[in-house]
Amino acid sequence: MRVVLINPPPHGGKRFIREGRCMQSVASWAALWPPLTLAQLAALARRDGHDVLLFDGNTQRQAGLKPLLNAVGAFRPDVAVLSTGFPSLEGDHAAALAIRDAYPGIPVVGLGQFFTLTGTEGFRETPGFDLALMGEPEKPFMNLLTWLDAGRQGGPPPGVMSRDADGNPLDAVPAEPLDRLDELPFPAVDLLQRDAYRLPHNGQPFMLVNVARGCSAPCIFCIAPAYHGRRLRRHSLEYVLAELEHFDREFGLKHFLFWEEVFAHDRTFAEALCEAMISRGTPWAWAATTRADRVDRALLTLMKRAGCFLLGLGIESGNQVILDNTRKGETLDDLRRAVALCRETGIRSMGHFIFGLPGETRETAEETLRFALSLGLDYLQCYAAVPYPGTPLGQMAQEKGWIRATRWSQYDFGGPSIMDIGTITPEEVDAFRRRLFRRFYLSPGFLARQARELLANPRQLIQVAGFLRWI
Repeated sequence: MRVVLINPPPHGGKRFIREGRCMQSVASWAALWPPLTLAQLAALARRDGHDVLLFDGNTQRQAGLKPLLNAVGAFRPDVAVLSTGFPSLEGDHAAALAIRDAYPGIPVVGLGQFFTLTGTEGFRETPGFDLALMGEPEKPFMNLLTWLDAGRQGGPPPGVMSRDADGNPLDAVPAEPLDRLDELPFPAVDLLQRDAYRLPHNGQPFMLVNVARGCSAPCIFCIAPAYHGRRLRRHSLEYVLAELEHFDREFGLKHFLFWEEVFAHDRTFAEALCEAMISRGTPWAWAATTRADRVDRALLTLMKRAGCFLLGLGIESGNQVILDNTRKGETLDDLRRAVALCRETGIRSMGHFIFGLPGETRETAEETLRFALSLGLDYLQCYAAVPYPGTPLGQMAQEKGWIRATRWSQYDFGGPSIMDIGTITPEEVDAFRRRLFRRFYLSPGFLARQARELLANPRQLIQVAGFLRWI
């Protein structure tokens, strides 16, 4: 079969990231990410003998849908599979409709968090998609190709949502989770325009590397468990090292983002990985995300020696009651300590904050703003709380009548607030986010540091200019 995998082109002048739990526009200090999931699916399809085209609309010079339609027409696929997300949904659906109109008869398939979280409701509202992959996509995707290759004998396979003869959604039978991650081939990054994906702080090309899946933390706002589940599954140490060496040897890639929910969830594995990278003496540089209560001086020192240059921390709030309401299981002292240790060990820190969580008031938001500015972070991101379907926060917001969104695309961590929790208005939530961004990124200390980095990496000016326009 001939399979085209599509990261849809920009919509409304915005490029979007659609990678697991990360769905946002390429703004607010975000780098353009490689579509790791599509590259993984491409490798699976090629391993089974299928011909594959991977089209990343984010890297196309010409705007609009014409480059996509031209590529699909030239390739003549048997099936088209599109990544989707909540913020990008209107553009994703427009791309699906355009393919169906231009090339009737080609099944158009959606994948990603949108269909996983909204199920038949979201599928009903997006008639441009004939089928949808539910949850973690690898098994549903391979089930789909086998089913299509066999002429659609029998009903749709596990993990594939379909429609009846009248176009009404038919829910999917759940697919079994992928237990043995090492059975996956390395992602087909040869199909990507690798030079387009660069880190914002130094302009170097980078690649996402999936180390583990699943998270047992009960945070009420997070969508990751709906996609990858709560049970931790990870690649073996040998697999991760072989993948890093493959990317380095074959493509010259030396900068990586370890894509998992909590680095050092399994501390023994994290230490072994760091020790192995140190013993190889390879000049790899990498970033990761973790929880503040998972790191200490010894581990961070080891991570720094192994090449870690940036660590993301989910801080969320500067008020302990808000943290407790979200079931974070961390204290403000945990957060202060983790950021301080990053600074002392020479690892840059990125703090993530969420305004508008249950219990938020103007006073607690002020506490978060002061807390964020006091920590000594190198970078920060701040979001509005989003009541995604399938999360405890989404259920709570639905029951309490907090949701003000009228379109799925408004479910956007980086967009305006869509929840009115009664103790702070959506407009006030957005105002606090803007204040924190401006106070942090326009501070003399940050601007001086950025000026020094621009002298070393002039091409970074493009990303900085875009970010400053955004704030």
